[in-house]
Amino acid sequence: MGQKHRKRKGSLWTALFRGACLFVLIAAGAAHMAVREVRGWASAPRSLPNPVVVELRSGMGLTSLGETLRKDGLIDDALRWRIWVRMTGSWPRFQAGTYRFAGSVSPETIADAMTSGRVWVEVVAQFTIPEGFTKRKIAERLAANQIGTIAGNLAVMRDPDVLRAHRIPGRNVEGFLYPATYSFTKMPTPAEAVGEMLKTFWQRLPSDYEARARAKGISLGDAVTFASLIELETMYADEKPLVSEVIWRRLKDNAPLGIDATIIYGIPDYDGNIRRRHLEDAKNPYNSRIHRGLPPTPIGSVTIESLEAVLAPSNMGYYYYVLLPDTDGRHHFTRTLNEHNEYVRKLVRAIQDRRRNSEDNVERKR
Repeated sequence: MGQKHRKRKGSLWTALFRGACLFVLIAAGAAHMAVREVRGWASAPRSLPNPVVVELRSGMGLTSLGETLRKDGLIDDALRWRIWVRMTGSWPRFQAGTYRFAGSVSPETIADAMTSGRVWVEVVAQFTIPEGFTKRKIAERLAANQIGTIAGNLAVMRDPDVLRAHRIPGRNVEGFLYPATYSFTKMPTPAEAVGEMLKTFWQRLPSDYEARARAKGISLGDAVTFASLIELETMYADEKPLVSEVIWRRLKDNAPLGIDATIIYGIPDYDGNIRRRHLEDAKNPYNSRIHRGLPPTPIGSVTIESLEAVLAPSNMGYYYYVLLPDTDGRHHFTRTLNEHNEYVRKLVRAIQDRRRNSEDNVERKR
């Protein structure tokens, strides 16, 4: 009897042990599945129809933050949010501040922003400077964005203190105001706006650029002037080295550059048409049909792409180029004057045909 009783007792403990193990395994499996489910939820993005601004106040609890995020539509489950944040152990690293979320967000991206302290500050002023813009146009754009006046902005651009502070080798900042989009979280003064554009120029300029320019036989100021011609002549990256080659060849031959953009720059009252008197005006120091060499100053803002083209011209033997008709500003490059003149005639015929067609359309409408 005793032996049978011990066997039954042993069997009972074995069954209980196996049951406990099974329970632990089931519980562990359920816990693992729950963790996977919460992690999947945390990484799942959701699309916001509009940007959402959330403030994580100092002393705000995780529960309050979760409810705020849910009410603002950033998450769909405040309880899961709390579980997941506790599970990751990231809550002590959350930083108070104002955060802005837009587009696609997930609990993970929200937590990453708040633990990294990527707080949002409202932009109060923003403007874009296109490639090739002159200092005059930039002064006008600043004034249009309530930053100074046109005259005041132009005065800043030639202020000797500004030129010294930003290492500008010239009488004004022409060519050194980098074309880009600029944003400010407090309203800038004209000097601050101009300073930001000049700082961006130096930040973008490769550290070895001045040394490479000297090796090419030109100063930084001349390189910027050269680049401004390329910038105004073509918008296409593949054409920039070709334009650079033509300019280099003409400079070496001491031949007139013949670039109309320089002539236009030197016409104070330019109305959109270059007339014969403009082409023959020797008093215009920017008249590159008469005066040889580079113009006295840059004629617009330049990109790094155009600056690099100055130092890396093509070597195709090109000496001329002219606009191709019926294209969006592309050019035909040639080696000989005869070939160049043929493409000039094609361009003139295309312009005349367009003018005739336009006049015919007007007559038909009458």
